[in-house]
Amino acid sequence: MVKEQLLQHHQDNFWDWSCVFYEASQVKPLLLKLQDSYQLNVNYVLLALWTEQQGIAMDAVIWKKVIREGLQASQAVSGLRHRRRKAKHLGQKDEYKKLLSLELKGEKLLQQQAVKSLLPFWPIVPNSVEPMSNLRFYIQTQAQSRIEADEALQQASELGGIVQKLQV
Repeated sequence: MVKEQLLQHHQDNFWDWSCVFYEASQVKPLLLKLQDSYQLNVNYVLLALWTEQQGIAMDAVIWKKVIREGLQASQAVSGLRHRRRKAKHLGQKDEYKKLLSLELKGEKLLQQQAVKSLLPFWPIVPNSVEPMSNLRFYIQTQAQSRIEADEALQQASELGGIVQKLQV
């Protein structure tokens, strides 16, 4: 029971943090560029930044577990996103709104799954995590080449500064 309450607390905390961070100045275009240019999952980019604040260090092994366990939800969200963009392009406003709502629900489910995958690694006492290290590991697990990983990380580096500003 306590474990489920703790999981729910962390899932809610991550979702709330993500919603606030996503609306911060310059965050949305940076995240969408990482998604569209480098095929990175916005939820996992957010997870990398949030877990650093929580004192959870994520290495390549942890990322592979999180991604593997979230694969089904991630694919569902991707499909909804594709359909939503198509509806927007075709001017189908009602369909677009419906798909946007479903996509956001899917995003939340993906985030909940990611936090659930992380729960076994949650430190009792938060650790000090090197800034951008979780994001670096995530990008490296997804990049097709080292050059692509370096480019994506350079694009993402602005997000770290925004996180720091929001913490103050």
